[in-house]
Amino acid sequence: MKRKIFTLVALLFSVSYAAQAQYSYKPFRIDVGAGLSFPVTSFGIGALGSVEPQYSFGPFGVGLRMEYHVEDHKTEIDNITKFNSALLLTGDYRLSSGTSRPFVGVGLGSYVTAAEFGETDEYSSRYRFFGQKAGAMLRAGIDLPHFRFAIHYHITGSGKLENTSVNFSYLAFTVAVGISGGRID
Repeated sequence: MKRKIFTLVALLFSVSYAAQAQYSYKPFRIDVGAGLSFPVTSFGIGALGSVEPQYSFGPFGVGLRMEYHVEDHKTEIDNITKFNSALLLTGDYRLSSGTSRPFVGVGLGSYVTAAEFGETDEYSSRYRFFGQKAGAMLRAGIDLPHFRFAIHYHITGSGKLENTSVNFSYLAFTVAVGISGGRID
C-alpha cells in the first residue's frame, strides 16, 4: 500500500513539473526597487530604496544589493530617526522556471548605521553615528516578467545612546522593476 501511494505521489509531482512552462531567461538583470519597512522591536514605519544587479546561473542568482533605509519611531523619551546604508552580496534560488517564479534568498554584508534622537518636549536633537556593522538579510518573494515582489528581514544589530537603545533590524516589503533580464522568446 505504501509503495502505491508513493508511486502515485511521485507521478503527480512529475506530471505537474512537466506541465509547467519551462522558459529561458537572460542571465543579467538589474532590479531598482522601493518599499516600506517596520522596526522589529517597536512601532514605526520607514522607507527604503535599492539597486541590485544580479547574474543568474539557471535557478541560482548572485547579486550585489545597494540599499538606503530611513525609519522613524517614538519612544517615551525620544523621537528616533534611524538611517541604514547597506552593501550586501546576495544569493537567490528560484523555485520554478515558469512565468511567475517564487524565490528564497539570503544576503550578507555591511550596514552603516546612524540615528537622530529628538526629544519629544523640546526642539533639540542629537545625532549619533554608530559605524559599520556586519549584517544579514533573509528574503522570499516572487519574480514576474518585469517586477519583483519580496519580503525582507534585515538583521543589523543595535546601538545605545545614553539611556536609549536602538535596534537597527527591520522587516521590509518591496517592489522592484527589472531592467534587462526577462524571458528569451
